[in-house]
Parts: sequence; C-alpha cells; structure tokens
Amino acid sequence: MGNNKVDKHKEKMNHMVKDEVTKMFEKILDYAEVAVPNNDQYKKLRSKILRVGNNCIRNIRKDIDRHYDVKYKAPAETIIEVLQK
Repeated sequence: MGNNKVDKHKEKMNHMVKDEVTKMFEKILDYAEVAVPNNDQYKKLRSKILRVGNNCIRNIRKDIDRHYDVKYKAPAETIIEVLQK
C-alpha cells in the first residue's frame, strides 16, 4: 500500500465507520425486539439486519481502501493535566 501514516489514518476511519454502523444496527435491533413480539420472526429479522449491516461496513471499508486518501486532523489542542501527590 501507500505510506504508513496514511494507512493508519485510513484504518482509523474504517474503525470509526464500523463502530458507528454497528451502533446504528444495534439500536435498530433494540427497537425491532420491542416491535416484533414473535421470537421466531424477530430472529429472522435480526439475522437480516446483521447481514445488511455487516455488508454495509465491508462495502464502505472496501471503497475507502480503494478510492480514498485519508488524512486525520487531530483536535487543535490536547490538554494534559498532571496531578502530583
């Protein structure tokens, strides 16, 4: 691949995408569990939601890896507080 720093930035973005999409479909599953009282129907729906969510993550990551150069911009300042005993 390319330069190591860019690869790390790309991986950071891929990780963020995975986390955010996973949080989204976990919330959807929470709502679906309440909305679908039949356990068998819920399990089928859950399986489909997980498949679509995981495919979404894979497709976004693949697209980022193939077509984007990613540069992470860190927050403007980092505050470090040192406490002495």
